[in-house]
Amino acid sequence: MCKPSALSLIARAIGIVLLSGLGAALLVRSAPGFGVDERALDPRLSAQTREILDREYAGESNAFSFYLRFLRNMATGDMGRSIVFGEPVKDLIRERAPETVGFVLTGLGCGWLAALVCAAAAVLTRRSGLSGAAIVVSGTLLSLPAALLAIFSLLFRIPASLVIAAAIFPRVFPYAYEQFRTGQEAMHVHMAKARGISAPRLFVFHVLTPALIPLIALAGVSVTLAFGVSIPVEALADLPGLGQLAWRAALGRDLPVLIPVTLLLTVFTVVSNLVADLVLLRFSRTAV
Repeated sequence: MCKPSALSLIARAIGIVLLSGLGAALLVRSAPGFGVDERALDPRLSAQTREILDREYAGESNAFSFYLRFLRNMATGDMGRSIVFGEPVKDLIRERAPETVGFVLTGLGCGWLAALVCAAAAVLTRRSGLSGAAIVVSGTLLSLPAALLAIFSLLFRIPASLVIAAAIFPRVFPYAYEQFRTGQEAMHVHMAKARGISAPRLFVFHVLTPALIPLIALAGVSVTLAFGVSIPVEALADLPGLGQLAWRAALGRDLPVLIPVTLLLTVFTVVSNLVADLVLLRFSRTAV
């Protein structure tokens, strides 16, 4: 079985990004109530105002033509104007993207660090109580939906980054713990330990290093999960980020906002997975 090249991985990533935007346009276009503006329900509006509202949606009746027109305009720096917010989409994204990216990256770092430290401590100390407690905490967090974590964040004023970390930890810890435990029980590790090599050196060079490849693959997937969790967190906690923007745009069938936000979130996740794939590809070639 031939391994994919770097160019094929990049081409696949570009294709996924483009298809995600088209998928968002088709889903919103086929959703019940598309083309109906809640402002039109106001009985005080004149016939002229209602006609203006209808014209705002007229250009979105065909999702394919709208998407192609959007890509053409985006190449010139024009992302259109939001129907719900009444502002240029480019300005909305520029204002909100740093908020989302900031707490998502912080949550990813905290979740991964906590998971790796707990997994390493459980393996090195060989204490069943420590590993059992970490497994219980991991299982409990895994059973909690992202919306419930967002409610806890709102009620107890927990930072959004910690909510992301709480969602990442139970996905990383069991996998890292199993990788470390398997590596620690390998025959060559036991032989090296019998020769007097210190436990920290054994762990770093003979347990952690071989586990890097599967952990890198998991890292790319965890970025997708983190951005997925950010949407209910921002929507329920009223945080001014991309997740809240996407949520309010979806409620208002705001296609000019949904497509670029979908593309942007897809770019974040696809690029992270692409980097992981390229690193794994480099490791595999080095090993050969």
